Amino acid sequence: MALGLFQTDALIEKLAKAFYRLQGYVVKDNYRMQDSTHPAEKACVAMALVAIEEVEFELASNDDEEVITWQQGQPLSENRQYYFCKYEDFTLTLLTSPHTNMTRIEVYLEKLRIYVCEKEISPKEATEELQEYLSTLAAQFQTLSRIQF
Repeated sequence: MALGLFQTDALIEKLAKAFYRLQGYVVKDNYRMQDSTHPAEKACVAMALVAIEEVEFELASNDDEEVITWQQGQPLSENRQYYFCKYEDFTLTLLTSPHTNMTRIEVYLEKLRIYVCEKEISPKEATEELQEYLSTLAAQFQTLSRIQF
């Protein structure tokens, strides 16, 4: 969420006046803190700018940052652990055998299996390969979305 120029200006004034009030000072409502030459008032404007930048940075860094984690399911046997995650129409399964270091990942779009990988790698490495595959697939789908008749 980015603020417009007038919104930012009004917010700077409001915050600067609030910071100034916290120090025991008061200014008239129509007084413009950003035009001040007084060091204490200029410091309040600077604090307002920092506060706005910090909030905007925090909001920007949280955009589209949804983390999907593996959920542990019931073990299929003593030697085989089962994990899964569901996101909208996608279902991911991970089956691992710690004794053989064998990991199998499957990805389903609704009921259609679209990816299978079984290798002697750790679940972490298998997850990284899956992320790479899905990123590549997403980029290719983006290209295919430009098909015209």
